[in-house]
Amino acid sequence: MFAIALLTLKRMREPAFFIFLGIALVMAFIFAGLDPIAQQLSSDSIFAQVIDANRSKSPLLSAAFIMFVISAFFGGFLGAAEIPRDISSDLILILLSKPIRKLSYMLGKYLGMLIICLSLYVSSLVIIFLSHWIQTGEIYPLLLMFKQLYLTLAFLPFCGMIIMISCFTGELAAMVISFLYLVFSLSFSFLPIAAAMLPKGIAGYAGAAGFIIYYLFPNFIFYFQDFKMFGLVFFMLLIYSLSLSIIFLLIAVGRLETMDYSKNSDV
Repeated sequence: MFAIALLTLKRMREPAFFIFLGIALVMAFIFAGLDPIAQQLSSDSIFAQVIDANRSKSPLLSAAFIMFVISAFFGGFLGAAEIPRDISSDLILILLSKPIRKLSYMLGKYLGMLIICLSLYVSSLVIIFLSHWIQTGEIYPLLLMFKQLYLTLAFLPFCGMIIMISCFTGELAAMVISFLYLVFSLSFSFLPIAAAMLPKGIAGYAGAAGFIIYYLFPNFIFYFQDFKMFGLVFFMLLIYSLSLSIIFLLIAVGRLETMDYSKNSDV
């Protein structure tokens, strides 16, 4: 598994990674001065009821959220090519002919892509914190800086999703489908709030019908709401992220079990 992860991490030596890293760092510097998300929302909006800066001294920074999206996009662009590239070059036949299980292969790809996304995001956070210190002469509180790392949990299902989709399509199609998937997921993040506003009888049917779909789409609203450090919400969010990642990876492994690796394959 770790050998496969190291093979994936070689993408960090390619010019594309350094270009993406440079763009991410520049954008992190540009957006470093933005106010926390909660301070930019109308107090009477539905979204403001979920994100409330008054409940915590360590709100989520807008710059951190923007850089999470950018890091996910860049990391997904690099990671989406991994499995299709192995298939097109027949490298996957060599790897799987060795004593490497398909699950280990998939976990290695997943771990490598996760590290790439985290590298982009954490590097951006460093620039955000340094920029704030240079411009204001003040250092963000340690708890506030640590709070921005909570968004790294969202990379867990995201990377699993990219890996799964890339097993069914080529790299370009994987990126397009993943983008549409994320947009659809964000819209589904408001499903519980919308269901709660419906009449009681209708809300029950709507909640039951949408539960499975709601679960299988990463509900990113969970990752930037305000909650206590290492409280119940944090651990439940961690369990949700891991369970969803496992589901995606198992689907990907199932695809490898039935895949035609020949040049005439549809992948």
